Amino acid sequence: MVACKRWDVWGRIVRNLDEFRLRTAALQARAARARHNLDRIEDASTPHLASTLKEAVELVADLQRQLAKSEQMIFAIFEGSLDGVVLTDDEHRFVDLNAAAARIYGLPKKSLIGKTGADFATPGYDATKTRQTFRREGRLVSNFPLRRADGAVRVVEFSAQANILPGLSISIVRDVTERKRLEEQLRHAQNMEALGALAGGVTHDFNNLLSVILGYTEVIIANLNRDDPLRAEIEEIGRAGKRAAELTRQLLAFSRKQILQPQIIDLNSVVANIETMIRRILGERIELTILPERGVWPVLVDPGEVERVVINLVVNARHAMPEGGTLTIETANVELDDAYASSHVDVEPGPYVLLAVTDTGVGMSNAVRARIFEPFFTTKEEGRGTGLGLATVFGIVKQSGGSVWVYSELGKGSTFKVYLPRSAASADGVRSILPRFRSASAVEGGHETVLLVQDEEQVRVLARNILRRNGYNVLEARNGGEAFLLCESYTATIHLLLTDVVMPMMTGRKLSERLAALRPGMRVLYMSGYADNFVVHHGVPDAGIAFLEKPLTASGLLRKVRDVLDSEK
Repeated sequence: MVACKRWDVWGRIVRNLDEFRLRTAALQARAARARHNLDRIEDASTPHLASTLKEAVELVADLQRQLAKSEQMIFAIFEGSLDGVVLTDDEHRFVDLNAAAARIYGLPKKSLIGKTGADFATPGYDATKTRQTFRREGRLVSNFPLRRADGAVRVVEFSAQANILPGLSISIVRDVTERKRLEEQLRHAQNMEALGALAGGVTHDFNNLLSVILGYTEVIIANLNRDDPLRAEIEEIGRAGKRAAELTRQLLAFSRKQILQPQIIDLNSVVANIETMIRRILGERIELTILPERGVWPVLVDPGEVERVVINLVVNARHAMPEGGTLTIETANVELDDAYASSHVDVEPGPYVLLAVTDTGVGMSNAVRARIFEPFFTTKEEGRGTGLGLATVFGIVKQSGGSVWVYSELGKGSTFKVYLPRSAASADGVRSILPRFRSASAVEGGHETVLLVQDEEQVRVLARNILRRNGYNVLEARNGGEAFLLCESYTATIHLLLTDVVMPMMTGRKLSERLAALRPGMRVLYMSGYADNFVVHHGVPDAGIAFLEKPLTASGLLRKVRDVLDSEK
């Protein structure tokens, strides 16, 4: 469509040229008649001769003015065009071109005369086939990779029209490298968004299954003697379940649905706190250099998750330097301007804190670099990685409001640049925005009444059994409707509503809001496998919200229930 619009513009220019030719021809015809009249009036009177000569002079002057005006107009359009304009002969050699075309090809205009477009084509481009199509159809709209004189490869889009004048063709050339790059970024971002939605849905179901596995494993172990021969096997089941839970946690991080506990922190302190761990990961063959900027701005992030980001980037760098090398970690205050934001999808201009991790390893090809943040994508041999490390980095950074970009060259190494938005608050101020409850040193039971609302039967039965075994009176409901009926018919006090967030027909948040009128003193504890917009925004629970993450464990459930019941309402 762009090419068609461009041809409309140049079509008008060509039509103007045709109109100019017609007007010029008419003036020339009038001049010819004047000369003819001069030939016929050799014996005429002097006044008639003078009149005819005057008319001829005026016609010639008019012709010259029209010619000069048209030349100026065409030259202004030719040189002022933001697109490259190239005129070629029948052998496809450059006859003339404007300044924009010279910039695209990377050479002065005089050095380009006589060359052809094929002289700048990259290996593999079939110039012969393109020329055959052009000769056959008389016009061509296409794009191709162009290698400039300085070696840089650019993607250009061109439209060509044959024989605008005898033996002369015109091509309109536009550098679309940045546009193509942004389109690719957008496609990649959309793919990652789709993968994230899929991962979030999968982990929701997996967390329910893992709740059953881990919950019953813990219950069984608690009822076995230490010398029971089954204890070791059951504990192995529990360890496998915890490894599976960690995988789902990584998937949640990638899908940006994990629950964060953000604090106002100094990135330099995060790096300093884990420096010893980083050195152990790298070993003796890799030299570590840390370059923290003094006075780095505060950021609002989950410090534990930022540590995961740094550790995962360090582990990735270690694998890229099997023979040793240098790893550099830097922090800096940066301002991302409109130009940067316009060339990077999903980036807002403004102040950021940069965390850069640079290695001198093997580097990456463009194909690998385009996929490194995809979950389960790995270049390691089978059994040496899950492919979730960099996917986790991507999700944590994006959920924290930042962005991550990688720059790499084969044989030279890679740099991962993490940009986290500057916080307006001070790192010396309040360190957490989450509500805090009393922490219990040991798991305690109770005697209160709990209304348990959970649509997944296995998870509901598990939670009911754990609570009842520890002294609680439990009322069960499979959905919001049953919960309403229980609240209306139960005459005694209900101390706590323990509800899943995502349920059919009515969400847990909506249920708690509607039950608040019936039971104004009832506390609420939400449980879910991932961050849902009904309870949290950008992974951070709303103020005053109590939240229990799945997969459930017996100790985790009991401790959270006790904390909520004992907290000040």
